[in-house]
Amino acid sequence: MLLAIAILPALSLSPISASATAAPPPHAPSVAGHSSGDRTSVVHDCLHARIEPRGIVFACADRGFYSDHLHWRKWHKFRAAGEGEFRGNDCRPDCAHGTVRERDGKIVLHGRKFCETVNRFVFTHARIRFDAQLFGRHRAVQGGLP
Repeated sequence: MLLAIAILPALSLSPISASATAAPPPHAPSVAGHSSGDRTSVVHDCLHARIEPRGIVFACADRGFYSDHLHWRKWHKFRAAGEGEFRGNDCRPDCAHGTVRERDGKIVLHGRKFCETVNRFVFTHARIRFDAQLFGRHRAVQGGLP
């Protein structure tokens, strides 16, 4: 069974449409000499987008699931792949008193969409494979990255 966690940009809860991946809107800015259509970022701290971040918060409400010490092997327009440490709160007996557990793992980002909140293209999905079980699972599938 796969663990599914939604990660959405702040204030952006709309579904992905087919036209969202076609071309940048006319108001898309230029970023570091590239148009926003050239590079894809990821919302890494629930508010800001970055290319090749060192960490990503997947559970923005309570930081109950996040990655740290990420190293990226590939970062392309439509896919990024890397590895790092993943931490999650088991919320037992509740999230305030839960234990944060850590596993090493590999991550693949995909699903490109223009995000008006950060005014650039971002990855919308992540697939994570842990080196050992985290909460009884070896994998996590993230839909709707922040």
